Amino acid sequence: MSKVAETTTTTQSEKIVQSQQPGELQNIQAAYRLDGRNYLKWSQLVLTVLKGKGKISHLMGTRPKPGDPRFEAWDEEDFMIMAWLWNSMTPEISDTCMFLATAKDIWDAIQQTYSKARDAAQVYEVKVKMIAAKQGSKTVTEYTNQLKALWQELDHYRMIKTKCLEDAVVLKDFIEQDRVYDFLVGLNP
Repeated sequence: MSKVAETTTTTQSEKIVQSQQPGELQNIQAAYRLDGRNYLKWSQLVLTVLKGKGKISHLMGTRPKPGDPRFEAWDEEDFMIMAWLWNSMTPEISDTCMFLATAKDIWDAIQQTYSKARDAAQVYEVKVKMIAAKQGSKTVTEYTNQLKALWQELDHYRMIKTKCLEDAVVLKDFIEQDRVYDFLVGLNP
């Protein structure tokens, strides 16, 4: 009889319950279900869980060749990861990738369809949320955390490469100053 220890991490709208036994992916549950609008958070959750379980190679495409003694175990794990991926999506989305052959195929198809990194529409949505963010009845800490989450999302979509260290420092200072203004605009008077 194996013991399964559970670790629960709860934030505003997500909960992850992970098995502490290395090969038991079937006990991983994700309250974040990919619904088409939350790809960034969902993909981060998937990567974190699979990396933590030592199974990230299934999404990267590194696998033993058929005939390799490790292939059968890898293949069984891949099917388990495929099932977990499908269960972490809404039925409408999982139906679109139900007949793909590997977890990597599913990951790539979902990434191609829903990844909006550097997408102007996503940047626009985040900026609208930032402008609408007000302290209201929130504590200063809650308001700050709301803005920080939006800034992190914006940073993901807007990866700006600089040519030299001096430019990076100037850009960082500019962004920090801009964020102080964002913060001050939403504070209660």
